Amino acid sequence: MNDKQMNYGIAEKHSFKDTLRNIGNIAAVGTHRYYFYVEHDGNASQNKISKNDLLRLLVVNKQLQNQILANELNIDKGGEFTMGIVNTCIAQNIISYLNR
Repeated sequence: MNDKQMNYGIAEKHSFKDTLRNIGNIAAVGTHRYYFYVEHDGNASQNKISKNDLLRLLVVNKQLQNQILANELNIDKGGEFTMGIVNTCIAQNIISYLNR
């Protein structure tokens, strides 16, 4: 899947709205938003991957694709999701699959 010119990962979304929500709430479980990204060689910028793009990347891996479609990762159309104990493993498996 990975043509050695692309690197996939997970990043935490930082926005003004998220910062306001988390002020004074250090243990703000479920309020931190994350997204999948791709980096291309020679370009250090991270390009966010939407839910539909992620499903296309996982077209060969039906198990991971079905977990997304069953909303086990709770990912929105824009590709953002909250990280929890249950879906951390799913997110790690997706990144491992894409970077193999």
